Amino acid sequence: MRIVFSELMEKLGVGYDLSPYETCPWLVYDSEKGITCSAEVRAGPDLSDIEAELQFLYDEGVVPSEDEDEEEEEGDGEEEQKEDPNAWRDSLEEIEKRERQKALKPQKTKGFIPEGPRQIFFLRIIPTNDGRWMPVMMFLKGEDFVNKINNWEGKACDFFRSCIEAMLMDELPDIEELIEKELDDERWGGRGKRGKIGKKSPKIKPAALLGMKP
Repeated sequence: MRIVFSELMEKLGVGYDLSPYETCPWLVYDSEKGITCSAEVRAGPDLSDIEAELQFLYDEGVVPSEDEDEEEEEGDGEEEQKEDPNAWRDSLEEIEKRERQKALKPQKTKGFIPEGPRQIFFLRIIPTNDGRWMPVMMFLKGEDFVNKINNWEGKACDFFRSCIEAMLMDELPDIEELIEKELDDERWGGRGKRGKIGKKSPKIKPAALLGMKP
């Protein structure tokens, strides 16, 4: 996909041409879910590139759904270990050693995310020699999505714009629904053939909020 700058801005939901170093931000807070969604399109120096990014920030005490799944998996593993028929063979010394190691392991407070917001989506677009613009990098929930589906460049823009449209209605974007709607790949025979995308979104340090490349 190679398009002119004004068309790119329209596809990303900006609606006007950004200047060097300029940023177009959006912000929505869902008090019921305890999630803040922040998004922005930002222009690099001398318009060397354009980046589009969307992040989720969770209130203290709110556990992202992917973290809940992870905790359940860890819990299942612990249950299996407790039911190990050979557990009685462990010596007292080995049991005490495991307990000491467990006590030294840092405990994560449920719902607390010290690393900051979760990056949901990242797209980087650069200018070409003919004066047009071309996406070169895409991450969705931590997964590199370049060339993973047909027309990934156009679908990436459509996905981001759909997120912005939801935010303009003061709604939290339904990421999974929009993945199915905008990033479906007919090569795999329709919905759900692609497999689960990005089980866990990468955590981002607070200082990098809306300003960090993957």
